[in-house]
Amino acid sequence: MEKDRLRAVGYRRVSMREQVDGHSLDAQEKNIRDYAKHNDWELIELYTDAGISAKKDSHRPALAQLMQNAEAGKFDVVIVDKVDRFYRHLAGLLTALDELRGFDVSFVSVQERLDFTSPWGKLMLTVLGILAEIYLDNLRQETIKGKRQRAREGLWNGFAPLGYCRGLCAECTEPNGKDYCPEYGTPNKTDGKRLIVHPIDSEVVKLIFKWYLEGNTSFMDIADRLNDYTLTLPDGYSVKIRQRGHPGFSNPGAFTKDTVRNTMVRVFYIGKVPYLSSKKLGSRHTKRSELGEMELFDGKHPAIISPEDFQRAAELRSLNGFNCKKKGERGVQVYPLTGSLFCGYCGSTVRGVSSEGRRYYRDSALIDRTHTCQQKSTRANELELQLLSWIRDNSYNWQNSREIYDQHQKELDAESRMERAKELYIDGEITREIFAEEKNRYEKTLNSLQNTNINATMTLAQAILTGVEAWDSTLPTERKKLLRTAIRAAFIRGDAFVALQPTEAFSPLVEQKSCSCGEGGIRTHGDDERHNGFRDRPDRPLRHLSKRVHYT
Repeated sequence: MEKDRLRAVGYRRVSMREQVDGHSLDAQEKNIRDYAKHNDWELIELYTDAGISAKKDSHRPALAQLMQNAEAGKFDVVIVDKVDRFYRHLAGLLTALDELRGFDVSFVSVQERLDFTSPWGKLMLTVLGILAEIYLDNLRQETIKGKRQRAREGLWNGFAPLGYCRGLCAECTEPNGKDYCPEYGTPNKTDGKRLIVHPIDSEVVKLIFKWYLEGNTSFMDIADRLNDYTLTLPDGYSVKIRQRGHPGFSNPGAFTKDTVRNTMVRVFYIGKVPYLSSKKLGSRHTKRSELGEMELFDGKHPAIISPEDFQRAAELRSLNGFNCKKKGERGVQVYPLTGSLFCGYCGSTVRGVSSEGRRYYRDSALIDRTHTCQQKSTRANELELQLLSWIRDNSYNWQNSREIYDQHQKELDAESRMERAKELYIDGEITREIFAEEKNRYEKTLNSLQNTNINATMTLAQAILTGVEAWDSTLPTERKKLLRTAIRAAFIRGDAFVALQPTEAFSPLVEQKSCSCGEGGIRTHGDDERHNGFRDRPDRPLRHLSKRVHYT
């Protein structure tokens, strides 16, 4: 039976564009074809990168296509005239050979007489693969050390972020240089080892933050505005802005929401250089859980965005929770209670939804259809104003009563309650569990009184009242921030709140309502069925309430 012929491909390359019309490419092709013919291989394709260097960071389209087709199993062997036509540096060569070995593709160099199709050649390829793994692991370790040291020195790693350039104006090859940057062709601003602000791109970064901080726009909205924006500098220079791209990887073009999002999270813009270490050094596919802590170092580059604006933008992104989208001509819908609102019937989260331009809060169990619940959609404005009224009343009442605030009296009341609990426990009026609850309450009360900062509470109350007064003119994201300052969790049944859990900061302002419990306010055996909160529900208990719950 005749053995199947090997499918071979050739790869040829020249590094200088003036060699394209010379004899180098033809000479390489002849040697490749002769070798394939001598071994009775079928040469099915010839890949050519003309006028492109084989240095480490060069992008070679033909080579990239070759490796892609190798992975797809379209051929069995790669033939080159000389190894340096394939790669000029060891790391790249060893990596490529290791990848080809993984694809079950052999490699042949005519001039060096390297033939990995023979048994001894395959053994040599396996050995080279092992050496490649050792070499590359060591190289990655050294590279990681080098990158961290650069970060410690305030220098960037990789491509310069949008908004910066290397300052080599006289020899600029950046996409946003010629016919775009007003400094193109002028004397160099630096030696290329540090970054300066790009006169156009830095203004783009400022616009992205400025528009986002307006609080009523999405990443996609900002990208659309940038794509239609013409920037005019103070000296009258005008240009239609564009995304910069990176030579050999991406071309200049339109802004996308991903461009905007990636810009918003770069601490580089406040003059810091980040370095994110990995627990698995050298891993090409490090999982999020395997990442180490972010280290920040003072950069040698100028800041474009102030730390205050960067922090405000981060808070807005956190409050939004996701990239809100615009529907038609309606603005971005923001739901201040999403994330802290729960159903008082089934305990599910309650999320914001919109219908015909109106905002509602709806049980997520009904949205996701995980189970049925009697909770219906509720107008968002009504719920938010109810909660706002409760926050305002508590803040106002606390401010009016703060002058007669007597911490010592509260301590005496707590001690009196504890003494009464001891008596009831000894007389058998309350169980051991209830006594333990009272003891825990007493200890928490003393701790809270000892840790109470009246000035901080006064400042918080005043800030909240100021925010409440300006509610109608406040941005939606700022409203969300205000509500979350006071409320950790809220529970609704129908269109009304049935339980509220204040934040630690707001708890001192909350006026606790009394209940018809036993003497001293302590719940006795007979009170269990009347005062067990949500535990009387026939379906399932809520697990969201942990402490300091205020029942309305």
